[in-house]
Order: sequence, then structure tokens, then C-alpha cells
Amino acid sequence: MKKKFKIIVGAAILAAAAVCAAVYASLPLEVETVNISAAPASLTFMEQGVYAYRETYALYPLVSGEVLSVNAREGDPVKAGDVIAVVNADDYEYQIAQLESSIAGYNGQISNLWLQDQQRRDELSATMESLRGQMASLEAEMEQNDLGLDSVSQQIDIQSAIVRTNAAHVNNMRDDYYDARDTDDESLIALAQQALNSARNVHAQSLLVLEQLRAGDVSQDIYEGQRQSLQAQIDSVAAQLQKSYSGGMQSYYAAQITAAESSIEQMESKSGHAEIKATASGVISSLPIKDQNVVSQQSPVAMIGDEALVEAFVPVREIDGVKAKDRVELILDRRAGRETISGTVSQIEREAEIKLSALGVEERKVRVLIKPDAEGLHIGYEMDVRFTVASWEAALVVPKTAVFTRDGKDYIWAIENGVIASKPVSTGAELQEGYVVEEGLAGGEEIIVDASGEAIAEGKKAERAG
Repeated sequence: MKKKFKIIVGAAILAAAAVCAAVYASLPLEVETVNISAAPASLTFMEQGVYAYRETYALYPLVSGEVLSVNAREGDPVKAGDVIAVVNADDYEYQIAQLESSIAGYNGQISNLWLQDQQRRDELSATMESLRGQMASLEAEMEQNDLGLDSVSQQIDIQSAIVRTNAAHVNNMRDDYYDARDTDDESLIALAQQALNSARNVHAQSLLVLEQLRAGDVSQDIYEGQRQSLQAQIDSVAAQLQKSYSGGMQSYYAAQITAAESSIEQMESKSGHAEIKATASGVISSLPIKDQNVVSQQSPVAMIGDEALVEAFVPVREIDGVKAKDRVELILDRRAGRETISGTVSQIEREAEIKLSALGVEERKVRVLIKPDAEGLHIGYEMDVRFTVASWEAALVVPKTAVFTRDGKDYIWAIENGVIASKPVSTGAELQEGYVVEEGLAGGEEIIVDASGEAIAEGKKAERAG
């Protein structure tokens, strides 16, 4: 009896559960919905901007000197040619006087070289006569072919004269080398060093022959060696008489005079530029000279900015959507709240730059300059810049959560006559607020906001939640 009772009770419970399930299934599903209708929409992105000068020029003084006066202040507008400051340029007159004195000294050296050259020619002429006399004596000895004691004595005399001539030649070449070394001209020094080394070698060889003669080592070869040595010296002296030994030195001093004259010309030009003038029109963004007593040509005295614009850097992936004359929104964070100012893109740079993101990641961005419509911005103001890539006068935009994928296609859940039905759609641009639906909706439809609900099913009744 008890077993039968339990079966009856269990069956009743199951029947009640089935009835409850059927009743629950027949109840409408509460869902959050939204009515889709055509409305203006836009695809935008945001970058940080700063109000700055388009270009900034550094103004350098043409002269160095004491600052006599400063005629401008930071923030002043200036035109090209306006006097920014006045500098004392008296020092250039002193430098000009020094250079003129140097030129006089160089001309004196050239005149002295001419005298030295003439003296050298006289010495060379005397040497030539001596060498020819020694050659005549040697050839007379060679014709006699007598190697007796008297002949050896005469050979020693001849060779001693050759040694003295060679020693004098070494001294002359040494003087030329010291003169060349004073010029710091490497090519001239190298030539003088080569001539000095050659003279020393010839002198050493003549000394060796003299030692052989004095030791009694006399032979016909000695005669021939002396004759060749004398002929080589005669040829060398003849060659030197054909040119100016001081030609290289004269060229050096002439070059120094030319350089000094050029420097004087520059100094004379600079001495008349005691006024430091703006080279471009704009606004003085900084004025270092105001805190200086002396300026130099290596340091700027002022920075001049040409035109104040909003500067923003746009990622290369977005730059194709930005064009000159595009309208943008400049959003400033004021104490009273966020303020939006319109602006126009005036310039887009051609090359990208590497910029670091807030997380320290390198990004390639393009500099974009924007002219704001309103005045009142100050250099250094930061703001958000909203760029509009695309816009629609009437677009159907659905929430991103309303779209789901099935079999590789996009769908939304629509409510038709209180019943849930899936509808295939073709989505386009992804906006901040959702997707633009290009096909599948006509407008006026009521759709479910969150398509991920587990209870949502085809054909199920639904009602708006709340």
C-alpha cells in the first residue's frame, strides 16, 4: 500500500513540474531592446594635441661682444629686420689692426726672401766656378794617369775642396728645411727634408773618398768616382740656378696674405653689424640675451616662432583618413568643464616620426597642424583632437553586443509581433557606439541589445524588460 502511494505522489510531482515548465515556456522572455532608426553617425579617432609654433627659428648674432641694449621682450611680435638687441663690436677693429700688421710682416718676409734668393744665387755661382775648377784639375790629373805621391796629394786637395763644398750645401739645405718647417706646410716640409737628406748622403760619400785617399788607397777608380761626383754637383747647382729656391716659401706667405685679407673683409663687414636683427617675422618665444652681458656667435640670442597652430601626431594607420581642410574638434579640459573648439587641418607632413606611447612603445606618427577657429589659446595648451574619418547622414547603427555570428555570418535578434526572430545582417564600419549595418535592416526594427542571453531562442515570445 505504501509503495503504491509513493508512486502516485511521484507521478503527481512530475505532472506538476511539467505543467510549470509548460507555463514558464509560454511566458514572454524579458529582454533589453532598442529601436533602430536612421541617424547621423561618424567614424572618429582621438589624439592629443598641443598649441605651439609651426616652426621656431634660432637667431644667432653675426658678431660677438658686449650687450649694450635689448629692444624686445618674450611674446613680442617682430618683423624681419626689426632690431632685437645692440652689441658692442669694437673688438673687430682691434682684430683688423692685428691682421693688417700680419700682412705687413708677411710682405717683409717675402722681401727678405728675395734678398736671400739673390744671395743664394751669388753663392751658387761661386760654387759653380769652384766645381768647374776642381773638374779641370781632376781631368788634367786623369790625362797624366800618374798615381805618384804628388798626384795623391793633389787628389786629396781636390777631394777636400769637394767635401767643403758638400758641407756648405748641407748647411744651405738645412736652412731651407728650418724655413719650411716654420710654415707648417707638410708638402713643403717634405720636399725640404728630401733635399736635406740627399745633400747629407752626398757629403758622407765625399768624406768616405777623402778617407780612402788619405789612407793611400789610390786607384784609377778613385779618379772616375771623383769625376762623376763633381759632374753630379755641377748639374745640381746648374738646376738650382734655374729656379728660385724660395718659391715654396713665397707661395706660402702669399697664401697667408690672401687669408688675412679675406678675414679683414669679413671683419669689416661684421663691424658694421652691431645691431642684431630678426631674420624672420613671427613672435619671440624665448629671449636668452635678456640674461646675458656678452654674446657669442655660437649661441642663439632669441627664438622666433612663426605661426601658432595646434600640433598633433597621427598614427600612420589613420593618416590616410586625414586630409587638408578637414574639420576637427579641439576638446579642452577647463575648470568649468570640457570645452570644444572647431578647427581646420592646415598642413600634413610628408614623413612619419618615431614617437613613444604612454607605455613606452615606439609608434610611427605623422605631424598634423590644425588652425583653431577661436582665439584665446596660449602656447603650451594641451587638448584632445577628434578627427572624423567618415560620416553618414543617415546610418543604421546597432550595438556591438547585439551582433552574433552563426555559420560564418552575422545576425541580430529582432522582435517581430512579440516573437524573437534571427535576421542576417551585413555590417560595415566599427564605430565607438556600434556597427554600421549596410544590409539586413530597413530601419524601425526593435532588436535585442545583448545577443548572448542563453534563454534567447528562435520563435520565443519576448517583451521589453522594465
